[in-house]
Amino acid sequence: MTASFSDPFLALVRPHLAWACEQLDLFESLVPIGTTSFDLQEPSVTRSGVTLRAHMIGTYALDGTWLWAWGNEHYEDTPAAARARELREIGERAGVPELTDAMLDFTPFHNPRLAADHMLIACIGLLDGLGGTICAFSERGRMFMVVDDPAVPRAEPRPRRLERGLRNGAALLPGPALKPVQGWFRRHGVEPEYGPGRVAGTLASGDRLVVGIEGDEVTGVELTGADGGLPRSAAAGEQELIAPRAARGAPERLFPAALLPVAAREIALSIRRTRAMVTYAREHLGMVGEPPRWDEEAGELLFPGGGVAARRLGAYDLEERWFAWAPGTDDLRARLREEAGTGEELPELAGGRLDLTPYAARESVAVTLARTAANASGFTFTSLGNEFFAVTDERLPAVPDTDPQAATEEVQAGASWLHGITEAGVREETMRSMATAYFERLGRPVWHYGRPEFLSGVLGLYEVRVFFAPDGTITEVSWGMLMAPRA
Repeated sequence: MTASFSDPFLALVRPHLAWACEQLDLFESLVPIGTTSFDLQEPSVTRSGVTLRAHMIGTYALDGTWLWAWGNEHYEDTPAAARARELREIGERAGVPELTDAMLDFTPFHNPRLAADHMLIACIGLLDGLGGTICAFSERGRMFMVVDDPAVPRAEPRPRRLERGLRNGAALLPGPALKPVQGWFRRHGVEPEYGPGRVAGTLASGDRLVVGIEGDEVTGVELTGADGGLPRSAAAGEQELIAPRAARGAPERLFPAALLPVAAREIALSIRRTRAMVTYAREHLGMVGEPPRWDEEAGELLFPGGGVAARRLGAYDLEERWFAWAPGTDDLRARLREEAGTGEELPELAGGRLDLTPYAARESVAVTLARTAANASGFTFTSLGNEFFAVTDERLPAVPDTDPQAATEEVQAGASWLHGITEAGVREETMRSMATAYFERLGRPVWHYGRPEFLSGVLGLYEVRVFFAPDGTITEVSWGMLMAPRA
């Protein structure tokens, strides 16, 4: 039997769901999804160039667990977790286990990630929030924040938005539709008038609202003017942010869009080649755990039993926030530009030092640039600390063999590097391209019979399945016998 939230939780949150959906609808229109970063010291979130006060509520991990911010030892006593602590107090007063247990297991739910999304909407409602956002956190994990900045206005009734709020609020979680409808009416100061299968009322604008209800469903939403004609709220101007705070110095860029398709094709195979190089060094060059030493004059990475030919690729410094291509890498950058098919002068491919300050996930940007350039040029990427090298030794196979376990790990690693530097709008395309390219370039068939939930790379009698969330995030990679059911 599929799990759901507890009855005390549902009873507590249902009256808040319709107006929370309406408020979130307004927030998404005023602060559209875009490059997102957060500052847990302030605390705030910056999205699409606007910085807003926001608090960390909880995090969702790939294993299907939700951890409240007040239960996270790294943040429990910080200002970032203040609103989460309020939720715990609400839960203690109302006897709601979902708000008082530090960690929740969403794996029994039909869709664990969706359960986490629903939890955010419930939190917006319980905290009288003004918006909410989800940030990439800890590789492919997700952090949930409630926005309570006065720059975001309270949602005023507008025909389309109120209809979506009422319908979605009733459908979001199990239970009678009457409760979220009543909560919406109270929120807007509308006195409800009850009739058979409906709730009606007069808005502050004079418009008449009639909401049809049947059991758990809102069956109809009708809004008319006081005289039965067009509602006055339909002619009202759209709401705007109130003196919004422009982002200053906050990360505003992700990986360059022109290079992202190339990075998706190259990164997982690059990881395979790096691991194959390490295996070669262990088997033939006496590597026993210590990193190699760079011999500039010989142009080799030296191991105890010999060296491999290589060339400098670049370096980065996260404290000083820069990435720099090494001198003499014009050919690698030209190859990357050619693969991208762009004549655009990209700052990421220019010579000299690239300022990483404007970028979110700065290390991922630096590593992905270098990995992509090396692999697209037919070389193997490796690093010594913050210095990057392209291994050019011809003894290393261009397309090394793999096995199901290695393939599972390498697709997961590729997804983790790309997740935090990919715009939400292209995440699904990017992640599917990454997984597909990995198997195809290793000469392995790719099956799509599980679409949209997963795709499969076939390795002999085995199958590596790559599972996707609706937003394109790779949530799991696992392997087993071909076409066999998975537990």
